[in-house]
Amino acid sequence: MSKYRPMPIKSKYYLPKEDYLTAIHYALRYPMMLAELDDARDTSTAIRYDKDKVQTSPSDDMIMNAAVRASELSEKVKLIEDIISVCSNGLDSYLKWGVCYGLTFDQLEAKGMPLGRTAYYEMRRKFYFILSRKI
Repeated sequence: MSKYRPMPIKSKYYLPKEDYLTAIHYALRYPMMLAELDDARDTSTAIRYDKDKVQTSPSDDMIMNAAVRASELSEKVKLIEDIISVCSNGLDSYLKWGVCYGLTFDQLEAKGMPLGRTAYYEMRRKFYFILSRKI
């Protein structure tokens, strides 16, 4: 059985399969976005090997590209965090672990999540619904 079942058509947060899977995979990129954001902010050790001559000091172009990439990543991270805070009803960390790090309901329950299965899955559907509309 698949880890992610398609949403029921009668759900108020129904998404077509392709939109649902896109939202899932976008949210699962959150930890990678955070790691890449940390790397994008450090331009002090930039060395370019794609030119004819090796450039050991960062140029304005490399710094600008890193700043643009960091800005894009921070917007994506902020989007996910904002949607989590809207949907989670004060349970931000549990929803983040579930949608961004792929923890199952049973794993979240073992961590002490106070919600029941139905309420959690409804909250998660709402997150994916809002995220699919924003991306």
